[in-house]
Amino acid sequence: MALPYCEKFGFDDDRIHQRLRWLDFSVEDHVLARRLQTEVIRPNIAAIVDDFYDWMEDIEEVQEMLSSGFDVDQLKITQTQYLRSLGMEFDTPEYFETRLRVGQAHAWIGLNLSLYNCAYYWLTQFIIARFPGNLRTDDDEGRQIEAFLHKIVCLDISLAIETYHVAQVTSLEETLARTQQQKDRLRVAASTDSLTGLANHDAIIAELELALGEVAQGDHTVALVMADLDHFKDVNDTYGHLAGDKVLMEVSRRLRAALRGLDRVGRYGGEEFLLILHNATPASMKNIAERVRKRATENPVKLPELSLKVTMSMGVTMIRAGESAEDAIARADAALYAAKKAGRDRIVVA
Repeated sequence: MALPYCEKFGFDDDRIHQRLRWLDFSVEDHVLARRLQTEVIRPNIAAIVDDFYDWMEDIEEVQEMLSSGFDVDQLKITQTQYLRSLGMEFDTPEYFETRLRVGQAHAWIGLNLSLYNCAYYWLTQFIIARFPGNLRTDDDEGRQIEAFLHKIVCLDISLAIETYHVAQVTSLEETLARTQQQKDRLRVAASTDSLTGLANHDAIIAELELALGEVAQGDHTVALVMADLDHFKDVNDTYGHLAGDKVLMEVSRRLRAALRGLDRVGRYGGEEFLLILHNATPASMKNIAERVRKRATENPVKLPELSLKVTMSMGVTMIRAGESAEDAIARADAALYAAKKAGRDRIVVA
């Protein structure tokens, strides 16, 4: 049967034996573990637990934590169970599993790690204080059992801290991931038109600035398209702004679907769109724009109980090395105006 915490924290047989070797555990320590239990802990377990909780009453941070709804009687039962198992079968995966679980539980409740270490120190002292007289007078046996007590507590601390540390790191990583996701959402929201889902005015201008830089460096050619839905005011006036919004949303979807992967489209404002066509040439830019225009307008936009035929005019120009965004937009806009003046539903090249 798999032990989830051993598996999660990588404690296979090799690593368990490594940890035991670091603390110089031996088979003979099982005898000391049984003596620690039978002669010290179990005869005095209630007193040890009471001593421990008496100490905790003087720790303000612990009292604040306990006052948040913890059942002290249940905690004492859990502490008793922990003490009854202290050191027993210490070299088995099951022992490591229970100790890893303890560290995970304390990480979940947010127990301060420094306080956690101090609590182990005092628990050890309260156990030593209950050594019977024969172990106090028999220095050699008493020292051996006390040395084992320190060693087994050190093992428990190392396992608990390991899970505590990983849990804290995991929590921090999750927090950072959530923060990054929130930043990403905010960045997308700040650069996205809320109605159409296209790049908003500022974002598409920023894309244009990048394209201008690429053209200036001679990396490749770029065409700019200013597109405008024809008679869109009539749609709003006749069918209402909700219908107009749905037309904008559908046309935006079609524009995005019609463009090549390297091209960009944004809502410039109102019913106007700005398209950036990368690697277009004077010979190809009109054909690319015409294909996009047809894809956006060849089918009516279907609304509830209504089907609207839409048309679009476009002005197309090549971006020139060294010019500003304003210059390129002005030239594309002039071509768009010429398309409107010539009867709409067409493309004019600057």
